[in-house]
Amino acid sequence: MADHENPEFLGSRPVGALLWEFSLPSIIAAIVSASYNIVARIFVGRTIGAVGIAALHVSFPFMLIALAFAMMIGTGASTLISIELGKKENDSAERILGQALFMFLAVSALFVVFGLIYIEPMLVLFGASENVLPLAKEYLSIIIWGVVFQEISFGVNNFIRIEGKPKIAMITMVLSAVLNGILDYVFLFVFKTGIWGAAVSNLIALAVTSLWVCGFYLSGRTVLKWRRRYLRPNLSLAWKIAVFGTVPLATQVCSAVIQGVQNHMLGHYGAIYGALRGIGHGGDLAISVMGTVFSVSTLFLMPLLGLSQGMQPIVGYNVGAEEHGRVHRTLRLTLRLTLSFCFALWGVIMLHPDWFILPFLKQGAPEYQENLLLGCRALRVFSSLLPLVGINIISGGYFQAHGRPILSLFLTLLRQLFFLIPSLILLPFLFEKVHIAGIYGLDGVWSAHAFSDLLAGMIAIFFLVREYLRHARRAAGL
Repeated sequence: MADHENPEFLGSRPVGALLWEFSLPSIIAAIVSASYNIVARIFVGRTIGAVGIAALHVSFPFMLIALAFAMMIGTGASTLISIELGKKENDSAERILGQALFMFLAVSALFVVFGLIYIEPMLVLFGASENVLPLAKEYLSIIIWGVVFQEISFGVNNFIRIEGKPKIAMITMVLSAVLNGILDYVFLFVFKTGIWGAAVSNLIALAVTSLWVCGFYLSGRTVLKWRRRYLRPNLSLAWKIAVFGTVPLATQVCSAVIQGVQNHMLGHYGAIYGALRGIGHGGDLAISVMGTVFSVSTLFLMPLLGLSQGMQPIVGYNVGAEEHGRVHRTLRLTLRLTLSFCFALWGVIMLHPDWFILPFLKQGAPEYQENLLLGCRALRVFSSLLPLVGINIISGGYFQAHGRPILSLFLTLLRQLFFLIPSLILLPFLFEKVHIAGIYGLDGVWSAHAFSDLLAGMIAIFFLVREYLRHARRAAGL
């Protein structure tokens, strides 16, 4: 796997080899990226218990929103840069690069100020109970200071990848995740710091990653350079970057909103379930279970996100170069790999959900058996339509790379905003009324995700089939 000095190879090398070369590092980087929260939740779950995972989960929406802006700037700028590189317009690409860096710094400053002022009401809004709030506040008050590192490490890494250096981008994420995991273990198991140790670990790891990516750009080994004259506000260019980055922004912001709504529903129906089963703090247990299932599901989706990211530079360059046959072949191969992975993983989840839940549980904790029961049940329902989730991810990435962010945004918002939020409100209520027992209200929360995947997946298939046929006709010269 070789890094390249210029991106012209995206228009000449075999599509299969390119997709492998770009996707494998992206997949590894995506899995490693997900390990931040997964490792922290495993260690917190094993040392503090379910209440610790619940505290991390109610803190996560703030982190998602901060990440949303990093992804908006990084993805929007990357899409525009890929198109400009396809046109051989390197100066325009460097102007976009400089504006993106300025936007990272400006957004980070706003998040730190806002987060420190409104930390407690934010956590209550995201579903923190009186039992969970102190731990969540202890954790988030440290994490807030790492927003600037998160923006730079995640955002700038996109630019390294689209220049044809996927291996460097992969090393960036591996470095950060390994350091984060080591520090998590040291703080939580050796020093026994409690939950603030997990926050400090994350902060240090992100800081090191930021220094690494900045050092790489300043080393002169990149095709594009940071030019001082471009590190200043440019409203028209900033707006264009934001428009092309609306899909990841909308996705992550909607995820934050959904998690807030979901946590309140889990708190309510979890309390009913706890009362029926004689379990104290049933609402916090239900939120903890969702925190575990969310972490595991995120890990499942990382290969798909990595495949989508690996596809995007190939599609973006060949759209700019008007090579419709290569765009068609890239889409076809990406979909085949996606469905193969999803069906294989689905079988494992249905047969052995306990394999994925047990690492998060604290041995000997009073809630151990209930946590395992709810976790396995939730994971099965949550993942029941995994292949359609894969199609949703690939469709959003494809249309984003194709320079059609509005369609990509529409497909994203369709699932998150128009299907999932109403389902989270209605299905638990209906399940509760029909079955009486408290667990069915919780079943409604898990089922809302699968129901939304079904509706959104069918619509995504319609647009992808139409796009597939269109490029097939163009490739044939019709």
